[in-house]
Amino acid sequence: MSTSTQGKLSPFSSTEFRATWLAELLSYFGDQLARVALAILVFDHTNSAALTGLAYALTYVPSVLGALALSAIADRRPRRSVIILADASRAIVVGAMAIPGMSLPGLCALVSVMSFLGGPYKAAQLALLRDILDSKQYPVAMSIRQVTTQAAQILGFAGGGFISSVLTPQVCLVFNSATFFASCSLYLCFVAKRASPGAVKSAGSVASTTRLLWEEPRRRAIFLTTFLGFFYIAPEAVAAPYVSALGYGKMWVGALLASTGIGAVVGLWAFHRFVPKDLYAAYLPIMCFTAGLPLIALCIQGGGIYLAMMAFALSNALWCIQVVISVSTLIELLPDSKRAQGMGVSSAMNLTAQGLGTAFAGGLSELRSPAFALVFAGTSSIFFALWPGLLWIRADRERLPDHLLEPVPLDRKV
Repeated sequence: MSTSTQGKLSPFSSTEFRATWLAELLSYFGDQLARVALAILVFDHTNSAALTGLAYALTYVPSVLGALALSAIADRRPRRSVIILADASRAIVVGAMAIPGMSLPGLCALVSVMSFLGGPYKAAQLALLRDILDSKQYPVAMSIRQVTTQAAQILGFAGGGFISSVLTPQVCLVFNSATFFASCSLYLCFVAKRASPGAVKSAGSVASTTRLLWEEPRRRAIFLTTFLGFFYIAPEAVAAPYVSALGYGKMWVGALLASTGIGAVVGLWAFHRFVPKDLYAAYLPIMCFTAGLPLIALCIQGGGIYLAMMAFALSNALWCIQVVISVSTLIELLPDSKRAQGMGVSSAMNLTAQGLGTAFAGGLSELRSPAFALVFAGTSSIFFALWPGLLWIRADRERLPDHLLEPVPLDRKV
């Protein structure tokens, strides 16, 4: 492939993509700063680890409701406008959180609103990226996004702790508010206006969108992969008790979690470097089956912290690759008028699975041991992955012509 052709395939050849990439990098980095600041503020208010964990959960859980309730807006209205409105609203909400003396109930309410608005934002962004990029550029863009968010998460958590200790947690919130305003500016200045993808009548309910995802076998297989997050979130859920069980200090918790981000960055780079874009979908079953395998290695007695770091890194790398494949493939299997809501419902299911998986892994760790919880999660994921993996293989062999993949009428009785 010539250098000029490679340049055209690079998403960074698009000014619009560069703007959306930078906007997401800034706002995601700011989000991580805010999460650290929130945890510190709540703990300072209450001195309660349970309430701190509950407040931290509010940065994730309402986004599920937002994705389910409001994703359809991005199929009814111009997606750029939805993103700008969501970012401007979140900037104001986070700015209010930084007001000194904010009560704990008020803080939690504002956190919930901010998280809720993240649901439609993400659905609109994933769909808009497909409007900006072609089918060959989109998978590459998904890899870049995963690397970016992993790196921003590492730097954001580290930076949040540093800024909160040297200055105040409110400074992190002010910075996060500024990143949302910066994101708005980038979309306003560098992303072109586009008409809404479909008529108002084209947007259906969550049930009809779920049916759209479920009825076609390939869509169903990808939708099922969103539930694998229930198992793959286990390392993040039990990192702290696992490190304690190994007899290491708290410093190693951060190192262990950082290894997951490093693994994702290296793994995604290698996958992007050595696997052709048109073969991404063929690797979906492999990634489903293998992401849990490294966790099984933790049953080895005496493996220590370094074995855990390698297992966490490899598992997260394989999971991130599976996410890239799933997102970039599903976006092509959805009609444009349903892309935002379809991606929103899938994202909501993934977040729900991760939330339930976090609670399950923590409970199992308490009942047995952190190592048992990790090995159980890794082993169970392989058995669950048989469903979407084999379904994808069979459906791909019996692939229907594209004109037969149109969605069924949304008022059809089932």
